[in-house]
Amino acid sequence: MPASSYPEELARLIAVLDWAVEIQPEADRIVRICAAEPNDVPARLARGATRLAYAFVRMAGQLEEPVGIPELDEYRTRALGLIRYHVFMLHGSLDLAFNSTLRDRRTDPRAAAHGLDQPGADLRDLCLEVRAAQHRYAHPG
Repeated sequence: MPASSYPEELARLIAVLDWAVEIQPEADRIVRICAAEPNDVPARLARGATRLAYAFVRMAGQLEEPVGIPELDEYRTRALGLIRYHVFMLHGSLDLAFNSTLRDRRTDPRAAAHGLDQPGADLRDLCLEVRAAQHRYAHPG
Protein backbone atom coordinates (compact mmCIF):
# COMPACT_ATOMS: atom_id res chain seq x y z
CA MET A 1 0.00 0.00 0.00
CA PRO A 2 1.54 3.34 -1.01
CA ALA A 3 2.23 5.97 1.61
CA SER A 4 -0.33 8.75 1.86
CA SER A 5 0.64 12.12 0.49
CA TYR A 6 1.05 15.32 2.46
CA PRO A 7 -2.26 16.81 1.22
CA GLU A 8 -4.16 13.59 2.02
CA GLU A 9 -2.77 13.36 5.54
CA LEU A 10 -3.28 17.08 6.10
CA ALA A 11 -6.93 16.74 5.06
CA ARG A 12 -7.39 13.78 7.43
CA LEU A 13 -5.86 15.74 10.30
CA ILE A 14 -8.08 18.74 9.59
CA ALA A 15 -11.16 16.51 9.53
CA VAL A 16 -10.29 15.16 12.99
CA LEU A 17 -9.54 18.63 14.36
CA ASP A 18 -12.76 20.04 12.90
CA TRP A 19 -14.72 17.23 14.57
CA ALA A 20 -12.97 17.87 17.89
CA VAL A 21 -13.59 21.62 17.71
CA GLU A 22 -17.24 20.98 16.80
CA ILE A 23 -17.97 18.88 19.90
CA GLN A 24 -15.59 20.65 22.30
CA PRO A 25 -18.14 23.24 23.52
CA GLU A 26 -20.51 20.47 24.64
CA ALA A 27 -17.66 18.71 26.43
CA ASP A 28 -16.79 21.97 28.16
CA ARG A 29 -20.42 22.46 29.18
CA ILE A 30 -20.55 18.97 30.70
CA VAL A 31 -17.29 19.44 32.60
CA ARG A 32 -18.64 22.68 34.08
CA ILE A 33 -21.99 21.14 35.03
CA CYS A 34 -20.21 18.25 36.74
CA ALA A 35 -18.33 20.77 38.89
CA ALA A 36 -21.67 21.75 40.45
CA GLU A 37 -23.09 20.21 43.61
CA PRO A 38 -24.12 16.53 43.22
CA ASN A 39 -27.83 17.33 43.44
CA ASP A 40 -27.51 19.75 40.52
CA VAL A 41 -26.09 17.22 38.04
CA PRO A 42 -28.73 15.44 35.97
CA ALA A 43 -28.14 11.70 35.58
CA ARG A 44 -28.75 11.89 31.81
CA LEU A 45 -25.57 13.92 31.62
CA ALA A 46 -23.56 10.71 32.03
CA ARG A 47 -24.86 9.40 28.69
CA GLY A 48 -23.92 12.61 26.88
CA ALA A 49 -20.50 12.72 28.49
CA THR A 50 -19.86 9.07 27.63
CA ARG A 51 -20.90 9.67 24.01
CA LEU A 52 -18.52 12.64 23.76
CA ALA A 53 -15.67 10.81 25.48
CA TYR A 54 -16.10 7.92 23.05
CA ALA A 55 -15.97 10.36 20.11
CA PHE A 56 -12.73 11.85 21.46
CA VAL A 57 -11.31 8.32 21.94
CA ARG A 58 -12.13 7.55 18.28
CA MET A 59 -10.35 10.74 17.25
CA ALA A 60 -7.33 9.79 19.34
CA GLY A 61 -7.24 6.42 17.59
CA GLN A 62 -7.04 8.20 14.24
CA LEU A 63 -4.08 10.25 15.44
CA GLU A 64 -1.98 7.59 17.16
CA GLU A 65 0.01 6.33 14.19
CA PRO A 66 2.73 8.66 12.88
CA VAL A 67 2.48 9.39 9.17
CA GLY A 68 6.19 9.88 8.59
CA ILE A 69 5.87 13.55 7.67
CA PRO A 70 7.60 15.52 10.46
CA GLU A 71 5.42 18.64 10.31
CA LEU A 72 2.21 16.60 10.35
CA ASP A 73 3.48 14.22 13.01
CA GLU A 74 4.16 17.21 15.26
CA TYR A 75 0.62 18.51 14.69
CA ARG A 76 -0.80 15.02 15.29
CA THR A 77 1.14 14.65 18.55
CA ARG A 78 -0.15 17.98 19.83
CA ALA A 79 -3.71 17.18 18.77
CA LEU A 80 -3.50 13.75 20.38
CA GLY A 81 -2.45 15.24 23.72
CA LEU A 82 -5.26 17.79 23.68
CA ILE A 83 -7.87 15.24 22.68
CA ARG A 84 -6.73 12.79 25.36
CA TYR A 85 -6.95 15.60 27.90
CA HIS A 86 -10.59 16.15 26.90
CA VAL A 87 -11.29 12.46 27.52
CA PHE A 88 -9.52 12.65 30.89
CA MET A 89 -11.54 15.70 31.93
CA LEU A 90 -14.85 14.18 30.85
CA HIS A 91 -14.18 10.96 32.77
CA GLY A 92 -12.81 12.79 35.81
CA SER A 93 -15.74 15.18 35.88
CA LEU A 94 -18.22 12.32 35.79
CA ASP A 95 -16.38 10.63 38.63
CA LEU A 96 -16.47 13.85 40.60
CA ALA A 97 -20.18 14.41 39.94
CA PHE A 98 -21.47 10.89 40.52
CA ASN A 99 -19.05 9.31 43.01
CA SER A 100 -19.51 10.82 46.45
CA THR A 101 -16.42 9.05 47.81
CA LEU A 102 -14.20 10.72 45.20
CA ARG A 103 -15.95 14.05 45.70
CA ASP A 104 -15.28 13.90 49.46
CA ARG A 105 -11.59 13.01 49.00
CA ARG A 106 -10.81 15.60 46.36
CA THR A 107 -9.00 18.62 47.78
CA ASP A 108 -10.59 21.04 45.32
CA PRO A 109 -13.87 19.68 43.98
CA ARG A 110 -14.38 22.87 41.99
CA ALA A 111 -11.18 22.44 39.96
CA ALA A 112 -13.29 21.36 36.99
CA ALA A 113 -15.28 24.60 37.22
CA HIS A 114 -12.87 26.18 34.76
CA GLY A 115 -13.91 23.55 32.27
CA LEU A 116 -11.78 23.10 29.22
CA ASP A 117 -10.93 26.80 28.83
CA GLN A 118 -7.23 26.65 27.95
CA PRO A 119 -7.13 23.16 26.39
CA GLY A 120 -10.22 24.05 24.35
CA ALA A 121 -8.59 27.26 23.17
CA ASP A 122 -5.40 25.34 22.37
CA LEU A 123 -7.41 22.84 20.33
CA ARG A 124 -9.12 25.61 18.35
CA ASP A 125 -5.77 27.38 17.82
CA LEU A 126 -4.19 24.16 16.58
CA CYS A 127 -7.04 23.66 14.13
CA LEU A 128 -6.45 27.16 12.75
CA GLU A 129 -2.69 26.55 12.58
CA VAL A 130 -3.18 23.34 10.60
CA ARG A 131 -5.67 25.04 8.28
CA ALA A 132 -3.06 27.76 7.68
CA ALA A 133 -0.53 25.04 6.79
CA GLN A 134 -3.04 23.63 4.32
CA HIS A 135 -3.50 27.08 2.80
CA ARG A 136 0.27 27.58 2.51
CA TYR A 137 0.58 24.21 0.80
CA ALA A 138 -2.25 24.94 -1.62
CA HIS A 139 -1.03 28.49 -2.34
CA PRO A 140 2.80 28.53 -2.20
CA GLY A 141 4.64 31.78 -2.49
